[in-house]
Amino acid sequence: LAIAASLLCGYLGMEQGLNPSAPVRGRAFERRNMRLPFTLEHALERMEHCAELEELLGGKFLRGYVAVKRVENENFKRVISSWEREFLLLSV
Repeated sequence: LAIAASLLCGYLGMEQGLNPSAPVRGRAFERRNMRLPFTLEHALERMEHCAELEELLGGKFLRGYVAVKRVENENFKRVISSWEREFLLLSV
């Protein structure tokens, strides 16, 4: 699905006549003008409201995919990792 989404974004860029941004040189983490979402929640929100994706993937698929990923993320956040158990929970 990730490869399909990447190809779809390339297709949309060609259809809209967009030029790719300049390659990142140095540490990409330090760039302040990036437009990528920083959290999965933000990425899913942007995906959910993307008219182009809805048109090309279909609204039903897009809504279903976003719903599944939100549930997966909520389940992930409920799990206490071994690191959290060792370094946070036991040091209270």
